[in-house]
Amino acid sequence: MTKRIGCGLAGVALGLVGMVLTVSDASADCLRRIYNRSTYVLVARQDGGPPATLLPGRSLPVRLSQPGQIAISAYCGLPEAGGSPVTQATFDYEAVLDRCFVRFGSDEFFATQLGRGFFGTQETAPFTVNNPQQGDIVLGPSALPACTVPRVVLDRRG
Repeated sequence: MTKRIGCGLAGVALGLVGMVLTVSDASADCLRRIYNRSTYVLVARQDGGPPATLLPGRSLPVRLSQPGQIAISAYCGLPEAGGSPVTQATFDYEAVLDRCFVRFGSDEFFATQLGRGFFGTQETAPFTVNNPQQGDIVLGPSALPACTVPRVVLDRRG
């Protein structure tokens, strides 16, 4: 074997080792958002971690790096005030290679051809998932009951 062939084989071997190491570390790492387009205060918790409060008109970046869950609750006021949530939902998400998305629907009846949730077997309302981007969650203006505003009684005596 000549020196030229030996160097060529060594280069191919190093290239294959580098490719194997790169492929084995392949994981999704997508930055997605939770949008609050409602008048409610949202509390989001990813994979049982600490809660994040999201005020009306704001969005929260969420890093999806492995399959997991996002739990969201909507409150009329600050959750620390002791009120109960108006609505709440838990969404499973997938983060594999170059795909990050919220899973919904079931695996039955042509799921691979038509997509999960095509027949509406799992409702996500009032939340919208995978829109505007795969993996995003939105709470927008919806048909949820309006929050009652406490009436302040004015006293003319001071």
